[in-house]
Order: sequence, then C-alpha cells, then structure tokens
Amino acid sequence: MFESFPLLYSFQRSTMAEPQFLVHRATHMYMSEPVYFQITQMNKSQLIWVGQSAGKMGQLAVAMPALRSDDVPSATTVLGHDIMERSRNLARRLAIKYKEQFFVSLDLASQDELLFVFVEKKLQELIKSTMT
Repeated sequence: MFESFPLLYSFQRSTMAEPQFLVHRATHMYMSEPVYFQITQMNKSQLIWVGQSAGKMGQLAVAMPALRSDDVPSATTVLGHDIMERSRNLARRLAIKYKEQFFVSLDLASQDELLFVFVEKKLQELIKSTMT
C-alpha cells in the first residue's frame, strides 16, 4: 500500500534563475611589478583572486554574511594555510561591507604590508565599479 506525501519542494520554470557568471579582470602596477586581479560575480557571491603570477591560486578563504546585523560573519580557510590569515580576514571584511558571500584567494609572494594595503585599496575600487 502506498501513502501520499505532500511535495516538500516544487519547481516552477518561470522562477528559476539562469546561472550567470561575470568575470572582471584588471592589472595594476605596484613598484614596477604587476598585480593581477580577477573578480567572478555569481548569484549573491563573489570569487576574488589576486596574484603576482598569472594563473596560480594561493590560499582560499570564504566568508558568509551574518544573519543578524550585530553578528560577525563566519569565515574559514578552505585551501592552504596563511599564518597572517589575510585571505580570511579580507573575506570577512568584504562580507560585512557588501552583505554577500565572498571567496578570496591571495597569491602574493611578498609579505610586504604596503603591498597588501595597495591590493585591498584597488580591490575595493574594483568591487565598487563591478557591483554598480
């Protein structure tokens, strides 16, 4: 004997979102060295890669915006390990500011603090221009 159960989910073709990825790339010079930026926009999330050598992924962190405005977003390192936790901290700050999920991968050979400040400033400018 079969019993009927209500559907726990339903699909309506008119409300399904089509997958959409927008990729933005930029190169900026820091002390005569190129720094490459790539932002991949997805549905309510962003994948950010910053590196000094083209095409190599460094450590990867992800941060989720908090459900309540007074909470701190959750963030963790997914790939690699970074003693300074720069990817994770940057992902968390971006999730706070933009209320979206951020994946951040940094492949910066130098531990130069000024390089990181430069990267964060340029990244903020790029995010602002891509999210408008």
